[in-house]
Amino acid sequence: MSPLTRRSLLRVGSGTLAAAALAPSVSGCSASADQSTVLARPEPTRSPALPAFDPDAPAGRPAGLPSRIAWANTSDVGIFAALGAGMRTAGEDAGLEYLTANAEGDPQRNADQIRTFLARGIAGMTIQPLNPAAQQPLMQEALDRGVCVVGIINHPCTIQVAARQYDIGLQQGRAAARYIVEELGGRATVFNANLNEIAPQLELRNQGVLAGLEEAGDGVEVIDTYVSSGDQTPERVFALITTELQRHPEIKVVLGVDGFVLPAYRAFQQTGRLTDDMYFASIDGAPEVLELVGQGGPYRAAHAFAWSLMGYGMGRFVADWAAGRPVPRAMVAEATLVDSPAKARRFLADAAAPRATFEDRERYGTYLPLLGNVRFEDADLHWTDEYQP
Repeated sequence: MSPLTRRSLLRVGSGTLAAAALAPSVSGCSASADQSTVLARPEPTRSPALPAFDPDAPAGRPAGLPSRIAWANTSDVGIFAALGAGMRTAGEDAGLEYLTANAEGDPQRNADQIRTFLARGIAGMTIQPLNPAAQQPLMQEALDRGVCVVGIINHPCTIQVAARQYDIGLQQGRAAARYIVEELGGRATVFNANLNEIAPQLELRNQGVLAGLEEAGDGVEVIDTYVSSGDQTPERVFALITTELQRHPEIKVVLGVDGFVLPAYRAFQQTGRLTDDMYFASIDGAPEVLELVGQGGPYRAAHAFAWSLMGYGMGRFVADWAAGRPVPRAMVAEATLVDSPAKARRFLADAAAPRATFEDRERYGTYLPLLGNVRFEDADLHWTDEYQP
């Protein structure tokens, strides 16, 4: 098991977050001894505003690239499978061959797979953050070849999938805080799995989660733990949760992404520790998570991204890029709060029909607002830093 490199117990309230102690990770690696840190609530920085995407803007010359699109996947999780399925469907509709490979959390394998895509010849490629030092030179190489690079909260890229990360975290933290106040009398121990070390944007999201939890007051303690992508397997999550339950049997709230919270929920079930008054909520929106939310049990909320719609849009835009037509510079991934059976049904229906939802641009824009314009002819116009909408 790779080390869980940051675990701190925070007392939340009074506008600050005080780190009380750093304890050993489940792998046996110890964090540095007693540290105290005060985290002020940040004001997220916003990038300059972009105009809405104009699909009717004039086209330019075609790219002359092979009719292929690639997805450099990094993990065998449901959300990335949904993204790939959307890309594959878009490729079929637009006449693009679809290529993919899964690095399974290995940065070197991911880099080798990206090189293979470039050697094969592609018109566009989507890259998920894993190791910026290994990925960024290859992303720049692809841009230099005229490839439409789609970066999921990473760069350099042609199209950047961006998100209001702080706001998404704040939404998750506030929803949990409301539950703690209304259903748990304002007192709870929260296990919060963060992804801080994967990308700066995800650290910003976690700051939002912690700020939102502050609204529950001083009766909340947060076990704030970094969990890497490689640690989000049922076996590793089970080991972590059972260890934490020995230390903190009073845990009532579990927050994080689907890849952690879903196996954590299963771990509570398997150990007989799942109770009706618990609160599980995750960010991403895997179908299994949405189905659990739809059942009305302790898995109470999904802050869901429309992954299949995102993948479908990527495929269609790469086809447009190859043809010289305009594509958006940014796809803003909105997190839809799904906290009822009716909302779950509506979200799943739209996600299951990516072609129809994409063609209805107003409906598509509720999930993925599109901003800015760029064409192959303007290929020098690309992102060199994070876009924060």
